[in-house]
Amino acid sequence: MHKIIILCLILFFGFLSPDSLYCLEPPKKKVLSIGRATNDVISQQKKLEPIITYLSAKLKDIGIERGEVVLAGDNKVSSLIRLVKEGNIDIIFESPLIATLLKVEADAVPILTIWREGVGEYNSLIIVRKDSGIQKIEDLKGKLVAFKDPGSNSGYFLPQIGLKAKGLEMIELSSFNSIVPKDKVGYVFAGSELNISSWVFYKKAAAGALSNLAWVSPKDVPQSYKKDFRIIYESQKRPEFIVLVRPGLDKRLVERIKEEFLMMDKSEAGREALKSYEFNKFIEPEDGSWNFMTEIEKQLKVSGERFQ
Repeated sequence: MHKIIILCLILFFGFLSPDSLYCLEPPKKKVLSIGRATNDVISQQKKLEPIITYLSAKLKDIGIERGEVVLAGDNKVSSLIRLVKEGNIDIIFESPLIATLLKVEADAVPILTIWREGVGEYNSLIIVRKDSGIQKIEDLKGKLVAFKDPGSNSGYFLPQIGLKAKGLEMIELSSFNSIVPKDKVGYVFAGSELNISSWVFYKKAAAGALSNLAWVSPKDVPQSYKKDFRIIYESQKRPEFIVLVRPGLDKRLVERIKEEFLMMDKSEAGREALKSYEFNKFIEPEDGSWNFMTEIEKQLKVSGERFQ
């Protein structure tokens, strides 16, 4: 204890940099949590556990004893925001849309982006059948569009921004059997990329929105479907995943989290943990800024979109 007091006095009088040493004990946090919003708790638990287990093991030297996965299992943004505000989730992996909402509503801090399946960015596409007669998104008035879910960046937010930019008014319908008003674009949530492509293929929906990554994935868009589709809209590109930390998390701990994530793809154990989510590596934004999140925030204000 006397040594700690002496060291603090030395730091106070400027002999050493405060950032170079712990003045008091290392952060007292013992359990580090990671999470996101989801409607598939079992799948997300399996994907996130190897990552937080790896990270917590790397942080044992500063007192982290174990990691845990905490999920907003109702898939509601409001639930995720509450968990972050209450300090129940330390690290969050989310889409740019949800990440921006967390930044605005919960003061969460973005620290990294993630490469997945060899790609650092992705965009949204709107697909239709080639025999539909639909050539451009303005032709979707009076027709039904299949989106993924309300929290999806590529499967909802980006394409609906594109539709509204063309002056199209949208209305959510209860099912694909609902009648679409002639002066509006109707939409329903399909829940998955495979459902979206299936609904478009079988003409339950006139169009569907999904990511360019799903477009080239046979499990999301089977080749037997794809040959009958064409793309009528492409959005601008965004990172697929943003890594955020909750407000108030010890800054030294945050720096270590960043350091360990950035080095994760350099070791066999790290790469193995990354495979659980089909991640390749963690990176910092190319321009060192988060300007695209500011753009999303502006788009949210313009669209008037509200998320539960």
